[in-house]
Amino acid sequence: MDSMHEAIGPVMDWRFDPPPEVLSSRIFAAGGYFRLQGLFDDGTLAGLCSEAESLRTEGTRQYVGESDGSNGRGGSPARSFRSTRGGDLHWGLHGSPEMLAALEQLCGARVSPSGSGTYSFYEQPGDFLALHRDVLQCDVAVITCIAHSLHVSAGELTIYPAFMREPLSTVRAAGREYGSSLPIHRGQTVVLLGGLIPHEVTPTCEHQERIVAINCYRIESQSTLEDQAAS
Repeated sequence: MDSMHEAIGPVMDWRFDPPPEVLSSRIFAAGGYFRLQGLFDDGTLAGLCSEAESLRTEGTRQYVGESDGSNGRGGSPARSFRSTRGGDLHWGLHGSPEMLAALEQLCGARVSPSGSGTYSFYEQPGDFLALHRDVLQCDVAVITCIAHSLHVSAGELTIYPAFMREPLSTVRAAGREYGSSLPIHRGQTVVLLGGLIPHEVTPTCEHQERIVAINCYRIESQSTLEDQAAS
């Protein structure tokens, strides 16, 4: 969802080929995402927010003025926001057996975390993350809002589930009016098939700040596990 975009080169071409387990999963049947309330209780949210604030100064401002035009996954979408690593609490929650079991129920396959997670701070007016699909290591993204200072129709996650089979160039040509705004308020979590569903975060406005905790997961399909066993 953020600095991971630079961890691997873009997939310039797009081919819709999710594992069979995903095609028959609850999350795919629901349009490629779930918005959940109360995955973490108030005390845990406060802890995550405190951890994020303690790590904010370690983070860096991510700025890319123009997207690279990738049609597939990854690449380098235009963006402006601060990103920092997740801490022990972040990892303890997102890497727990309970979290993995819950995601496996939703996704129809085993999943494994692809990193220890990040915090993203949309802290300045106009901060955003342009249209993209997530990198190959991020089949599933878990995004929890831990702080949101102003509830307006700005700085929101916008998804394009109707275009999951299409290259990003088709989505760009169609325009944002064909997307679905998915507001995430404090305490809400979105589980997103980010490697399939085109998505973006629209620009924030004056006096708005939004902090999210993000963790990515790789789907371990049966065919992938069989290939690993054979090698």
